[in-house]
Amino acid sequence: MMDVLEKVMGVEEAALEWGLSPGYIKNLCNAGKIEAKKIGKTWVIAKEQPNPKQQTP
Repeated sequence: MMDVLEKVMGVEEAALEWGLSPGYIKNLCNAGKIEAKKIGKTWVIAKEQPNPKQQTP
């Protein structure tokens, strides 16, 4: 069984993974453009989704 925490990443990790700035990642989260959930002040982002740079608007 895969640990649920292995399926998610934070903003900093997403920024490194996708080559985008942390601020831009947060904007995408706020806009609902990527699969993410806010817990307190922290965004938790699903790892198994396409890089937002490769998505068409």
